[in-house]
Amino acid sequence: MKKCLWFVKVNVCLLAVLLNWSFVKAGVPTVHISPKPGWLSSCKPYDKMPSLRTVEGGYFFELVEHQVQVEKQADYHHLVRQIVSNNGIQNGSEISVSFDPAFEKLEFHEIIVWRDHKPQNRLNTSSFKVLADEKELSDFIYQGSYSALCILDDIRKGDRIEYAYTITGRNPIFQDKFCDFLYFQFGQNVAHQYTSLTFSSQRNLHIRAFNKLSEPKIAEANGLKRYEWEDFQVKPALDDDNAPAWFDARAGVQVSQYNSWGEVADWALSINEPPTNITGALATEIKDIKKAAGEDKEKYFRSAVKMVQNEVRYMGIEIGQYSHRANNPQKVFNQRYGDCKDKSLLLVSMLQAGGIDAHMVLVNADIDDHITAYIPGSDAFNHAVVTANVNGKQVWVDATINDQGGEGTRIYFPDYGAGLVLKPGSQNLTIIPLQDPGKTVSEEIYRVKNVRSPVVFDITTTYTLHEADKIRDWLNSTGMAEVEKNYLNYYAKIYSKIESVDSISVTDDQAKDVLTTTEHYKITDYFKKDSVSGKYEADFYADVIRQQLPTITNQTKTPVSITYPFNTEHTEKMILPGGWDIDSVHRQINRDAYKFSSDYSTSGDTLSLKYKFSYLKGFVPVEKLGEFKQDIKQLTDNDLGYDVSVPGGGEDDRAANFNQWMFNLALLLVLIMGGAGFMIYRTETPGILFAYGGTFTPIGGWLVLVAIGLFITPVWALVNLSNGNYFNLNVWNNFGTYSYKTGLRTHFAFEMVGHVIFFCLSIFCLVLFLKKRDVLPRYIIGYFAFGVVFNVANMIFISNVSHFKVPEAYSTAIIRSCVTAAIWIPYFIVSTRVKETFIVPYPSYNYSYEGAEETTQDGSKKIES
Repeated sequence: MKKCLWFVKVNVCLLAVLLNWSFVKAGVPTVHISPKPGWLSSCKPYDKMPSLRTVEGGYFFELVEHQVQVEKQADYHHLVRQIVSNNGIQNGSEISVSFDPAFEKLEFHEIIVWRDHKPQNRLNTSSFKVLADEKELSDFIYQGSYSALCILDDIRKGDRIEYAYTITGRNPIFQDKFCDFLYFQFGQNVAHQYTSLTFSSQRNLHIRAFNKLSEPKIAEANGLKRYEWEDFQVKPALDDDNAPAWFDARAGVQVSQYNSWGEVADWALSINEPPTNITGALATEIKDIKKAAGEDKEKYFRSAVKMVQNEVRYMGIEIGQYSHRANNPQKVFNQRYGDCKDKSLLLVSMLQAGGIDAHMVLVNADIDDHITAYIPGSDAFNHAVVTANVNGKQVWVDATINDQGGEGTRIYFPDYGAGLVLKPGSQNLTIIPLQDPGKTVSEEIYRVKNVRSPVVFDITTTYTLHEADKIRDWLNSTGMAEVEKNYLNYYAKIYSKIESVDSISVTDDQAKDVLTTTEHYKITDYFKKDSVSGKYEADFYADVIRQQLPTITNQTKTPVSITYPFNTEHTEKMILPGGWDIDSVHRQINRDAYKFSSDYSTSGDTLSLKYKFSYLKGFVPVEKLGEFKQDIKQLTDNDLGYDVSVPGGGEDDRAANFNQWMFNLALLLVLIMGGAGFMIYRTETPGILFAYGGTFTPIGGWLVLVAIGLFITPVWALVNLSNGNYFNLNVWNNFGTYSYKTGLRTHFAFEMVGHVIFFCLSIFCLVLFLKKRDVLPRYIIGYFAFGVVFNVANMIFISNVSHFKVPEAYSTAIIRSCVTAAIWIPYFIVSTRVKETFIVPYPSYNYSYEGAEETTQDGSKKIES
């Protein structure tokens, strides 16, 4: 990101150098010295100081005088600044006046430093440095404005700095129609303010007061009318960084010569008329778009929008009349850059050429629908957009937004509130309908093996509509390497030992205007051990919501701006072996300007924390700030956070975390069953060979599958004992945090016993099987029957003692054991091969193989065992 910003700044600076060089060649703007103009009205002297306790910055204004002579296109300013501390020397020893030499002339009348009631004349043209200020250059707007800077020498505490100047000239683009905002209140204490407005009695001016301090004095003489506003000990206007852009607490008046919004529309349309005869490269581009779109108006519309938004970069050279007049669309297309009105007029021209009714619209991006509180005036707007009627549907487009998703007329438009459509017959502001801004849906998943192992941390975030447009533009302007670095740095502030395990993946469905990012991390030492309880603790926090909450103090007296539109759904999940014992909780806050809800729930081994937060308006009014402040405290202190604690342990603490009594139970069971198996094996059974014809049959046929199963079953039983953590004391202790802990622990032991019995039975049956023992069929039938009984009992047990949703593995085990028993139990009962194979008794001399008998010399039989 830093490299990208550096590149932008270098290009902007180069542009400034080139544009400044053009002015150097034409002549550097100068500061003129002249006597005060003769048309000024008198201002009463006033010498009372404000309380020094209220003075900020080390100085205050004894006088702020502003006189406007409309007919002479002149603004006279007279100021007296008193230095009351050393900080005032630092902050108040410079004089800076901004002007536009393209149509304005700056004349200084006096600069006097009063010391010990004695004047020191400091007015000298050589004291001024005229510098290009270009305050909006970082926003890619060049206006050609300059500042005359005078740094005063030898300023001391107690000095009074008095200076006066006049700026003469108006931008000819306004065609001698006067509009202005005059303010009587400022950001600092002013002991005395005087403002006068003088104009011809024939000029019809409309005046509207805002936050007024005093009523004007009105006089008329010699064909001129004069309004005077005078106030004393004027306190600073309310100001707060959290206040919305439309909020202006300064006392003042709006002055306008326009009688209606229709007059403003006619003026703006006269200087921004779409061309009817388009030639050159732009005509070729329009022809190509028409050919590709055919008769599809929506396709033509979207192709033209994409071309203007993405291929014509934002850059405005707003010098002189081009502060309000758009450049010729053909020029803008060829140079491939322009400001909002340049790009809007280009788009309107292209749409009209394609048979689509389209018009430029003037809006104020800062004050939105609050513009309706203004009287009609040419200075009420600061942005230009486009509206078009496509197949009967009214569509609004901001041509300065890049990489917008969607198809056809489905395109997001910001909430600009109201605008003035520039078309013949337009008489009023048009209310712009509010559009769906989209939302952000994020899910964070923490996968825990145990409290000492690294936690796998995955984040999936889905953006739609406006939110997708914003993140898409950011990703396109910031390299992925920088994006991944920014994301990792963000989480590193929360988790000190976090590392990325994979690149961030981005899926962008521009047709649906849906963009999804997926991140993968690993967190070491995620859990922190509590020294008192010995448990391991972790906490969650919905920081994505906290970042949108402003800071409100008891000193906040203005409306508070909030990020509108903003709509997010945020989920945090933790998957923990052993599950959770947490009651479901729902919380919500519903206000006119915002709403919040949270839901905490568990399902099996997963804890889910779900949050929803939306701003419904762009600000919270002053009368609701107390309520908003309390809600913010409730959210930040309680509702956005969640703490979990689990019993400690991990792979490094095997000895301490070994469940000795469970192991002893398993070992005792193995010894008991081993002893029982040994006794059963050595119980004498008679030979029954001849009962079945005396024929010996080796292991084969379907019995091979049984043999494979008996070899696998002990291994499978050991795997279940290992994966089930039956000998892990942490898991056993974790059950102790549940209200139904006795049932859980009993089931835990029951399940372990079942797996041990399976292990022992399978080993016992395998030995009988390999020895071809005559008792195998009855015991293997019991083995298969035990599988069915155990799995059914296990399912019933866990369903009765647990509040969890029973995992599908339990029902799967029942089905598997039932199918196995249904196949093999009948087989071992009726199979002839089974009866002829498993015929070996105990002891072996109870049984003779066919052909194994030999007769001794005395005629007796010899039996080989």
